[in-house]
Amino acid sequence: MPGNELAVIAYLLSMLNKITLPHLGKIIEIGAPNPSAQGYKIISEPSDVSTEDSRKKADIYLNGKGVSIKQSGGSFLFNRLQRAELQKVYSDLDYTDIDAKLQQIDKTISDFHSGVTEGRNLPWQDLFNETDFKTLLHFLTMQGSPNYGDSTHPAEFILEAINSPTKPSDIHLMTFDEYFDTYKNQLKIAMRRQWVGQDSDSEHGRALSLIKKEGNAPWIFNDVIGQPISGWRQDIAEKDRKTVYFLMIEKT
Repeated sequence: MPGNELAVIAYLLSMLNKITLPHLGKIIEIGAPNPSAQGYKIISEPSDVSTEDSRKKADIYLNGKGVSIKQSGGSFLFNRLQRAELQKVYSDLDYTDIDAKLQQIDKTISDFHSGVTEGRNLPWQDLFNETDFKTLLHFLTMQGSPNYGDSTHPAEFILEAINSPTKPSDIHLMTFDEYFDTYKNQLKIAMRRQWVGQDSDSEHGRALSLIKKEGNAPWIFNDVIGQPISGWRQDIAEKDRKTVYFLMIEKT
């Protein structure tokens, strides 16, 4: 969930039976997803909601409907999309010309890595047609994830809110189509990299995990471009450092 989820849930609980939202009417019930099964439990406190389960797409249930909470302003709608995952996701979403579409992304990342092109944030239109991108974004934000497949807690609606809402106008409940139409010109494909050999244990570990998957090979480079803020670790020889890329979907 985003950083504002507990404040949003606290506000909604304070407005139970008082607030009316589009598509749902008066909010008379708030639930938390069951951690290991479908369905939900009625809650009375924000702390009743787990913020740790990345497999669920519905952060809460309002009147029995799964709702994904998003923070207003700039944010990442999906983190660390791997090359190895795209083949299966594209296939599951019934994309056509999958190999050509993957090769286009591979070339984009290779050109960025080699300095042929500049700018690590791209309009999604550079890599997708609207139907494909909308289908991909719907799956990643509302239905499931590449690692776990379809979620047992899919979302039917998106609730966008400021960091600490205090009045009804601070929150907006939308269908996915409404959300996409509102923000589609603010969405970017963000190329990001990390390095095998960087000093950060967590980032180094993620990079090692990425290179273990054969399908990530087109986004792995044996030369180092860029410089990790944390610097380089001493137990990895300079010749063994690698640059590893993944994609983020960013709302600016």
